[in-house]
Amino acid sequence: MQTSMVHGSPDIEASHSMTSFLSWLMSPQDYMPHGMCFLWQPELIALHVASDSLIALAYYSIPVALIYFVMKRTDLAFPAIFVLTGLFILACGTTHAMSVWTLWFPDYRVDGGIKAVTALLSVGTAVAIWKVMPMALALPSTGQLERANKLLGQEITQRQRAEAALREANAELERRVAARTVDLQEEVVRRRGTEATLRASEERWRSMFEASAVGITIMDQQNRFAAVNEAFQKMVGYTEQELQSLGPVDITHEDDRRATRDMIQDVQSGKRQDYQAEKRYCRKDGKVIWVRVSTARALDPNSPTPGIPAIIEDITERKNAEVALHDARDALSRATRLTVMGELSASIAHEVNQPLAAIITNGQACERFLGFSPPDLDEVKDAVGEIVRDARRASEVLKRIRAMSKNTAPERGQVDVNHAIAEVLALTRDGLQRHRVAVQIDLRSKLPTIVADRVQLQQVVLNLVMNGIDAMRAVTDRPRILTVRSQLNDQGNIVVNVADSGVGLDPANRDRIFESFFTTKPEGMGMGLAISNTIIEAHHGRLWAESGSPFGAVFGFTLPLAAGVSP
Repeated sequence: MQTSMVHGSPDIEASHSMTSFLSWLMSPQDYMPHGMCFLWQPELIALHVASDSLIALAYYSIPVALIYFVMKRTDLAFPAIFVLTGLFILACGTTHAMSVWTLWFPDYRVDGGIKAVTALLSVGTAVAIWKVMPMALALPSTGQLERANKLLGQEITQRQRAEAALREANAELERRVAARTVDLQEEVVRRRGTEATLRASEERWRSMFEASAVGITIMDQQNRFAAVNEAFQKMVGYTEQELQSLGPVDITHEDDRRATRDMIQDVQSGKRQDYQAEKRYCRKDGKVIWVRVSTARALDPNSPTPGIPAIIEDITERKNAEVALHDARDALSRATRLTVMGELSASIAHEVNQPLAAIITNGQACERFLGFSPPDLDEVKDAVGEIVRDARRASEVLKRIRAMSKNTAPERGQVDVNHAIAEVLALTRDGLQRHRVAVQIDLRSKLPTIVADRVQLQQVVLNLVMNGIDAMRAVTDRPRILTVRSQLNDQGNIVVNVADSGVGLDPANRDRIFESFFTTKPEGMGMGLAISNTIIEAHHGRLWAESGSPFGAVFGFTLPLAAGVSP
């Protein structure tokens, strides 16, 4: 009987095929066990059983370890390779277990199936391994990882240090910012205080500038008045607008303009920081006034009114007073000279009478010689020559007296100090003789001449000689000696000394002898030494007094060779 085939769905057919394959695979077989191949020798069977069993156990433990490792290390690069390898080793272990099983049970179909599965797993694992081999080789080795880890550690350390340094720098920066903020705040406070002080100073300056009793000006770079105060405007008679078109040189007297230009140039060029000068200004009304100008260094260019400041003081009254004082001093000096000349009247009369008496005697001799027959012309000629010499001698005496007493202003010129001293001693010769005073003269030869006023120097020497004579009037126990000496000192100055052997100087009065109106003489005026001191100072010299040795006094003065005479 023919059985009809019923065709169903594909799934049913696939299930039926698998069931048939498994039935075939697990069906009893007529093969003999594998142990028979070993002739059931116990030793051989035991060896195979033990070996395959241990291999199977080892193979079963390896997949477990691999799966455990994969589960614990989730960061593995190729976890599928580990899984495939575990399955492959598990299949290999199963083949060894089947080797033990087939020793007694000839299930070679199952054994073959397991080997087929093992083959598939082995091939898949091999393919997968070779496929990932380039990527696996590209993975760094343990040494490389260690070195990379070490470098990374160093980088981390450096980064930590850099971060620490950056934190410190940030902290330091914050501290500096805080400190700078405090400094800026203090600077702002100081600047505000400075600005307030500056404003107050400017207000005070403006107040002083406007209210000052003396003239204050500021000259700009064009040498024009940039600013002037009211006192200066009144001083020169110009308004502020008029002065802004003028400069210091424009209102300066023409005789003083060159010096003014030179001083302004020196200040502007930096050769001088400041200068002081007394000069004349011409007012707007034509009147000339004397002023004292004091300038300072130029103001800061950033100041509101840059330029050269100056303070101008009207000294016209002082100058007039100085002129009056100078005239009075000259008059007093001439009066003193005339007083001394009065004291020398006897000596002057003697000096004049001697040549006049000789002239009379020689004139009378000429009359006698001319009365001879024939006249003795040779004797007359000699007598006339004597008359001429005596007349010249009298003329020189009168000339010296006139020079000492004439009412003229001081005159500068080259003066031979030794010759001037000799003329003074000639005038006082009779007085020295009447008072029995011996004169010792020690004048240095070839003494240089100096620029001085001859009459004033002779007045000083005459005063010192007369004082020496007066100091020796009461001396009776020693010779009366007057020593006059001239010399050059180490500084190249002329030194004149007049020493006497009189009563000497009173220590209590030594510091006052050059004061005006101080005298130790009952009939003295106390002006001789004061005027002499003024004259020597006007010649830029020095007059002094000291005690003599062993007695008497020494008066001396120095005269610089190139000092000239002060007006």
